[in-house]
Amino acid sequence: MNIRTAIIAACLMLATVASATVSAADSQTKLYKWVDKSGVVHYGTSIPPEYASQQQEVLNSEGITVQTLPGQKTPEQLAKEARDKAAAEEQARQLQQQRVHDQMLIDTYTSVADIERDRDSRLAAIDAQINVTNAAISGLQKTLADYQQRVAEMARTGKPIPAPLQKQTDDTQQQLITYQKLLLKQVQTREDTRTQYSADIKRFQELTATQGKNQNGGG
Repeated sequence: MNIRTAIIAACLMLATVASATVSAADSQTKLYKWVDKSGVVHYGTSIPPEYASQQQEVLNSEGITVQTLPGQKTPEQLAKEARDKAAAEEQARQLQQQRVHDQMLIDTYTSVADIERDRDSRLAAIDAQINVTNAAISGLQKTLADYQQRVAEMARTGKPIPAPLQKQTDDTQQQLITYQKLLLKQVQTREDTRTQYSADIKRFQELTATQGKNQNGGG
């Protein structure tokens, strides 16, 4: 009886182990769900290669979706994501710059009058530079007119134009062009400076108004 009982017990144990092994194997087998080109839904333990790049779902033994695998993105989708990312990063950069600039305004100025005095000082400095450039342009114009008159007189009398005179004429003309470009740049800088200070005044008023409301609310 003892031998027979032991044999039966061993057989039962082996059967239990075999059943557990099969169950474990079944639980580890993944079931996939995908849609073909015709829109037909398919299920299987493996996905055909032609559909491996599209979105798939992993199901458990009860047919419930436990994981969604995103499909391979098209070049258009990747390009759009890159544009969206760049736009978001640019927006974040601008917001950070605005916060830094706002803090600078609050830390630097105590009133609109302070900003206006700073603006007037900057504009006066730029005006001084413009005056110097205008004076240089005026001088170059007179010098160039003199050279050109001498060249014209020689041309009328049929005399050859000396190389030094021609070089002086060309150099003066080039200097004049350089100073005229500088003047345009200085005038634009003045306009940009005035515009920036106008924006700073408006922003400072907004910031101080917000602070005043917060203080009144807190009191």
